[in-house]
Amino acid sequence: MRLWIVTLSLALLSGCGSSDDSSAGVGGSGGTAGAGGSGGAAGAGGGAGTGGLPAECVTQGQKLQAALDQARQSTGSRDAALAVTTEQCGTRAFVSGDSKLTGDELFRIGSVTKTYVSAVVLRLVGAGKLSLEDKLDQWVTGVPNGSAITVRMLLNHTSGIFNYTDDTSFLSDLSKAWTPDELVKLAVAHGAVNPPGTKWDYSNTNYVCLGIIAEKVGGAPIAQQIRAELLVPNQLVHTYFDGGEKLGGTLAPGFAKNGTDSTHALHPSGPWAAGAMTATVSDTARWIELYATGKAVPPAQQVEMVKGEAVGPNVTYGLGLMMLDAAITAGAGKAYGHGGNINGYHTQAFHFRDSKTTIVSIVNQDGADPNDVTLAALTTLFP
Repeated sequence: MRLWIVTLSLALLSGCGSSDDSSAGVGGSGGTAGAGGSGGAAGAGGGAGTGGLPAECVTQGQKLQAALDQARQSTGSRDAALAVTTEQCGTRAFVSGDSKLTGDELFRIGSVTKTYVSAVVLRLVGAGKLSLEDKLDQWVTGVPNGSAITVRMLLNHTSGIFNYTDDTSFLSDLSKAWTPDELVKLAVAHGAVNPPGTKWDYSNTNYVCLGIIAEKVGGAPIAQQIRAELLVPNQLVHTYFDGGEKLGGTLAPGFAKNGTDSTHALHPSGPWAAGAMTATVSDTARWIELYATGKAVPPAQQVEMVKGEAVGPNVTYGLGLMMLDAAITAGAGKAYGHGGNINGYHTQAFHFRDSKTTIVSIVNQDGADPNDVTLAALTTLFP
């Protein structure tokens, strides 16, 4: 009996029965991946579209759909979405649940946003406009230890800055509009949590600071830089930075644990560069493979991004990249990616380099766990 790995909860947005995090948790055994054609989305209880795929891919798709249906029911989510990429079958999307999703909807992907922001920052480093050793107070003043906190520390969560989403005034009104500077001030009021560089401690304030830095160095809003540098060149046409640009698609609903609608419970300025991205499940799979394999950043920065800080047993965190050792993925090989929990939406997005497999799992109800979907996909692909 395979066991899922212990979920590491890195709460981004808690309150109103939800949180946004980069939780890590997968199980099962590995497989193969690539960026081939899409097999089409599968509706609740239906099979994935064939899309001219080999018969074995069609059969595999039917098994994945059945596994998704079962996992959704067992985890208690209103709906669930799954994207799987393999070398032989390409990227396929599956959906399940009561909302009659088609697979083309956008989902809030929470802290997976950090991978896009990290990529923009690393590209600025590669262009010589920024250094990983530059100090925070060059761009953001008033932060405790700002003269000692480096860009690298912000990227890998060793800055020691308080997490603004733990502030009671932030949690008291999730519909409030914020500026990035106001979010930083929430954190500053609590003082430093740790001396810079001494301890890994997840803080969404790090990525708000990185968003501010990227805008000042790159000379454009972070949403525009993500689009120009990452989305357009890679044909990620179903991905958007909520609040920074108009969403070009239908947003899948999100639900609180009690079933009430949480789709718009949170103003997008609250998560901002720490968690405001939306995307289809297929676009998320294509992106996380690009980022996890280093293809989205220059070669020198690819080396830096996988230098991990210890998070827990067999789990490290690089530069906007969660890494899970092969010892806890039950045969899938080492995993690279990120998770994201935001009110009503919970995501796991991982690429397994060794087996060339990408899996993105999303559930849209608080209290449900996307790890159940990821585990179901892995054990279906590699029993």
